[in-house]
Amino acid sequence: MVINIKYKIVAKYIRNKILKGDWFLGMKIPSHRKLAEQFNVNRVTIIKSIELLESEGFIFTKKGSGTYVNDYLNYRSTLNNWSHTMEWSAKSRSEYTVQLINKLETDSNYIHISKGELGKDLIPENKLQQAMISVSKYIGDLSFGYNNGYGYLNLRKLIAQRLQKDGIDISFENILITSGALHAIQLLITGFLSQNSTIFINTPSYIESTHAFDGFHMKKLRIPYTNLHNFKKIIDNYSHTTEGALYIEPTFNNPTGKSLSTETKKDIMKYCQTHNIPVIEDDIYRDLYFTPKPNSSIKSLDKNGSVIHISSFSKSVAPALRIGWIAASEKVIEQLADIRMQSDYGSSILSQMVIYELLKNGDFDAHVTHLRKMLKDKRDYMLAILNQHFSHIANWTVPEGGFFIWVTFNKNINIKQVFFDLINKENILINPGYIYGSKDNTIRLSFAYETEENIQTALIQIKRYANQYINN
Repeated sequence: MVINIKYKIVAKYIRNKILKGDWFLGMKIPSHRKLAEQFNVNRVTIIKSIELLESEGFIFTKKGSGTYVNDYLNYRSTLNNWSHTMEWSAKSRSEYTVQLINKLETDSNYIHISKGELGKDLIPENKLQQAMISVSKYIGDLSFGYNNGYGYLNLRKLIAQRLQKDGIDISFENILITSGALHAIQLLITGFLSQNSTIFINTPSYIESTHAFDGFHMKKLRIPYTNLHNFKKIIDNYSHTTEGALYIEPTFNNPTGKSLSTETKKDIMKYCQTHNIPVIEDDIYRDLYFTPKPNSSIKSLDKNGSVIHISSFSKSVAPALRIGWIAASEKVIEQLADIRMQSDYGSSILSQMVIYELLKNGDFDAHVTHLRKMLKDKRDYMLAILNQHFSHIANWTVPEGGFFIWVTFNKNINIKQVFFDLINKENILINPGYIYGSKDNTIRLSFAYETEENIQTALIQIKRYANQYINN
């Protein structure tokens, strides 16, 4: 039992040295003997630590030479020598911080204060179980062959009916089921947008952390979210652009939590129709409002099929189901369905049927009504702590829906260092603002995933480390 504890302590020390950059790629780490002396343990404990870190990809051993720091985020490439081939791939790896967040995001040893998904207490487990039981009753009637690229017909019809109530004039022929919102964007990139397109995107935006538009030589032009009312002048500066689209998150933008006014949406719609610029409207947080229902979607203003509307059930039900959708003109849907059949033959029919059951029997609406109240309570809890502990060092906007509070520190601090200190010393994971394209001293906080106790613990530690750098 003592050995187990000690080898983990040694492993954490070495891991933290690598994560902080004190020990860098290719550096030879201290010998087994020196580490054993430093921690006052025997060599068996050190060997156990080394084996653990090698399995994680942090280090590698050269026989007869010693142990060295590995390129742990790319260690599979080191082992398989695929790095040269991967340089020619259409999609590059995420930037270092995003890779690290993705690597640690499923580690239950961390407090995830910025995770963009519902916590266990907010997922409708009983309703999901009941929906699954309902689906199982007619599973024998299903065809277990490949689905078509469009998705489960009954679900497409029901989504179309619900969108019609929101003023969107479509039918099921205008709906394609996807494996979440990001998958919808990836389909549009490969099946709708041309190579060398110019993509106008609002910033800050979660899409910046995914690098979704970085393939196929696409050029990104960023429009500040606070300046979207003036977007016409920004786009006019690039009037030479002949191919492109506007990507926008109009409701409870991730990461800022802000929304566009009706007037701005109308201006965007009018201008883009006049200049034949397609609009990709990513509206996945629309159902998660705390005040009266959000104003009309951009798609509801669309009269000629120039808006592609994207949404998902990942944020409102459960991310594991991986079900979203695209609403667009029939021509676009036909094109994307064909591309879909060339890639993955469609989303899981069982997940689609579970979502259909939730919608059909009213459980989805009952759940979302309850969810809004729970999220608002958690938002208010986080705001109370921010008001008590952060009012002198930061400011923020109160979100009227969604998952996130966008915090901007009043003074220049090293957000990257705070990020790594929280990971290495406190087992707390935050999302720094720079991964979303922000140049300010910003972080994204989530009130959706963690317990209130963990929210308080994380915020107190964030304040402590931020104050250290402000005072220094």
